[in-house]
Amino acid sequence: MKKLIFLILIFSFQAKAEIVTATGTHKHTGNFSPNESCGIALEKAKLDAMRKVLGESISSEVFSSCSEVDGELNCERNQFSLLKLRGDIVDLKTEEPVHDNDEDAGVFICKQTIEANVLPIRQNTDPSFQFDVKLNERTFRSNETMEIKINTSKKMYITIFQWLPYGGTKYNKITKIFPNEKFNKNTNNLVLDNISLKYGTYFPDEIDNKIVDEHLIFVASLREIPWLNEYATYESLKKQFIKSKTLLEIENIDYIIVK
Repeated sequence: MKKLIFLILIFSFQAKAEIVTATGTHKHTGNFSPNESCGIALEKAKLDAMRKVLGESISSEVFSSCSEVDGELNCERNQFSLLKLRGDIVDLKTEEPVHDNDEDAGVFICKQTIEANVLPIRQNTDPSFQFDVKLNERTFRSNETMEIKINTSKKMYITIFQWLPYGGTKYNKITKIFPNEKFNKNTNNLVLDNISLKYGTYFPDEIDNKIVDEHLIFVASLREIPWLNEYATYESLKKQFIKSKTLLEIENIDYIIVK
């Protein structure tokens, strides 16, 4: 009986907030006003604070590709949105921004430092509950096949969401692609050891860019959760993470689609 009570306490544990200091810097060549530039520096500082607490890292290769697709600002915002699925900034103190101007190069620089109180939504406190995800590629052309391989440490329920941050009437939402028979005939998401899934990739017909960045959100749960097939925003999905009373493990993976 004591062991059972102990496990329940672990699974329902709410992670404590952590206060960190973070800094964001933005420089530009006149495309933004000084206030807009400092606003971008603030968003970068928030992202840095979230990374420090949640332990997220983004490879230079993926971030570079994302920047080429959406530009530096949108890329930062996309990554910040994904991190907010795993935590939130519940209190924020900002210092006065530091301004600099390289007159010879015509570059305005804004540096913003913040003190942020970051609250992880839920931490996995069970070291035996984990999974690993691998994609066959990180860059795809339209109509190529994406192969997803997932290895699990124990029996768990796996759910995959797809987030397409470039918007449009068809794409401005988060869609559950597994288990979902509209996307894959395999709907058995109770995984014991491993599972392999294949999906066709396609370039969105409403987008004029030559490449787009997309995101997969993998959620492993101890018990099955009746997720919706679609969520209007990542904030809507995050609310479900907060409400969940079962153990969760979450991982995000970025990839690129080339027209």
